[in-house]
Amino acid sequence: MISERDMVKGKTLVSVAAVIEGKAKKILTVWEGDMPYHNRWVIPGGYVKPEETVQEAVVREVREETGLEVISTGVIGIYDDFIVTDEKDGSLHHIIIGYKAKIVGGEITVTRESMEYAWIDLKEALKSARLPEVFKRILSDFKKQRVGKICSRFRRRYF
Repeated sequence: MISERDMVKGKTLVSVAAVIEGKAKKILTVWEGDMPYHNRWVIPGGYVKPEETVQEAVVREVREETGLEVISTGVIGIYDDFIVTDEKDGSLHHIIIGYKAKIVGGEITVTRESMEYAWIDLKEALKSARLPEVFKRILSDFKKQRVGKICSRFRRRYF
């Protein structure tokens, strides 16, 4: 049991996001229909349910938002996004685990959560004013990993 002292104060949500690279190295983006990124372009993903692992969540969320079946091919990183809300407490700490994912089946469909989709060039996505900064950070680290650069913010220690 978690002690009262260790309980998280305020609102903290954990999500997953999948960078899916398609033909001509373009990245799949969706027009978000739900909060907290309503009416913005994002990479597919969503909240982790209490009864599932983050790996299960990324597969489920991509399926729900796009109709695609994917497998996770690696973690890109873990990202913080602090969102001001209209609620009484005024803010939300959104933790997003970014994954690389590969399409293994399905067909793209439009849903209530993702009202449109677009395959966009990575450079274009990184410059877009319509993509939230947290997703630009994920895509920037994805780009660094793709060209073989280490993007970890942690230093490796040798014992």
